[in-house]
Amino acid sequence: MRTLYLAIQDLKKAALQHRVWLHLGWVEVKQRYRRSVIGPWWISLSMLIFILMMGIVFSRLFHQKIQEYIPFFTAGFLFWTFISTSVIEAAEIFKSNGGFIKQINLPHSLYVFKHIVRQVICLLHNFVVYLLVCLVFKFNPGFKALLVIPGFVILALNVYWICFLVAILCARFRDIVPMISSCVQIAFFITPISWMPRLLDQNPAILKLNPLVYLLDVVRAPLLGTLPTEISWFFCSVMAVIGSIITFLAFSLARPRIAFWVD
Repeated sequence: MRTLYLAIQDLKKAALQHRVWLHLGWVEVKQRYRRSVIGPWWISLSMLIFILMMGIVFSRLFHQKIQEYIPFFTAGFLFWTFISTSVIEAAEIFKSNGGFIKQINLPHSLYVFKHIVRQVICLLHNFVVYLLVCLVFKFNPGFKALLVIPGFVILALNVYWICFLVAILCARFRDIVPMISSCVQIAFFITPISWMPRLLDQNPAILKLNPLVYLLDVVRAPLLGTLPTEISWFFCSVMAVIGSIITFLAFSLARPRIAFWVD
């Protein structure tokens, strides 16, 4: 019971220190592009070039109209980059902050919050690419695009517990780190990001059993001017609750040992 209490206090203290992890997340982005002329906008520029090149090639490869395909690919790849980068870099959260963990009495969960803030800032930079695509292809999703806000909230909740769990596992078992990258790469190809679901047979198992399909649907559908399916909302909500509970229990057990694992 004491481990659960300490884990709750850790999360509570981290939430109250929101100014700290908001500032640290922003500082990390600035440091990464410290001597760059256009700074974090390199993120958006590289994504824009990638989307245009891949969009032209894939639209012809899949025999899709480029005016329809590129907005679809952009909306999906935008949030896929947020998810994949968050999960891959989460493997080093505790290890990269080992000096802070050993020397400063800060909540361990604060470092996960800081990590998510950095990824959200990068996502906001990349969102400019979507706006440019809409402008170039004269694509207007309408007021349905506002649903991306609640959709992103539930996506962020799921990404948070996934990153938290990955950070704990990778701090304890270093062999998992390369496995995370491999799994993320495979997930890209089996998830409808660069290809449209309608290209497959009706309701294939690869779509029904892939949780990323539902996570992307709640944020991509509004940007394409459609409504996310009810099953996507339900599945993402259930996954957020169950995943958060599992991660919290894992954190309550691992918390006293994290400082020793980051040696």
